[in-house]
Amino acid sequence: MAPDGQTYVLNQKLLSIGGDLWIEDDTGDRVFEVDGKAFSLRRSLELRDPAGETLYTIGQSLAHLHRTFEIKRGGDLVATIEEALFNVIGDHFTVRLVAGDELAVKGDWIDREFHVIRAGSGDSEVIVASRRLISLRDSYGVQVASGFDAALAVAIVVALEQMELEGRRDR
Repeated sequence: MAPDGQTYVLNQKLLSIGGDLWIEDDTGDRVFEVDGKAFSLRRSLELRDPAGETLYTIGQSLAHLHRTFEIKRGGDLVATIEEALFNVIGDHFTVRLVAGDELAVKGDWIDREFHVIRAGSGDSEVIVASRRLISLRDSYGVQVASGFDAALAVAIVVALEQMELEGRRDR
């Protein structure tokens, strides 16, 4: 069951070529921008609001043995996303929020049909990504549960996208 919050549109093709990317809501309004140029220079991305203010910085952490990305807000760590050392079918990433929550990514990441679930308390979905939510080619919809920080949810999905792209390059 999908979360009852807002839906956003991500263009997979633009993320994969490292260009800037506007993320729109379900009415077509630009709500977030991913600065992709920064990724090629500093190994980090910036998620910005429409006015150009940086909301989150997404970057690879080199301090871990396996692929790990960090999401920071104003220089403070907010979330860590780790690739599983041993992949169980459909469970390749774990998201740890500094606030104490742990999220699991379940489903088919490659086909963009996955759920991010908050462990415990009924395993509630906080993010659902699916090509079925959006009819645009090379795009997929991301639904964010009400009460979950939408910008953080988008930052998590962008980080997962980058991790998957790097994983394919390493294979």
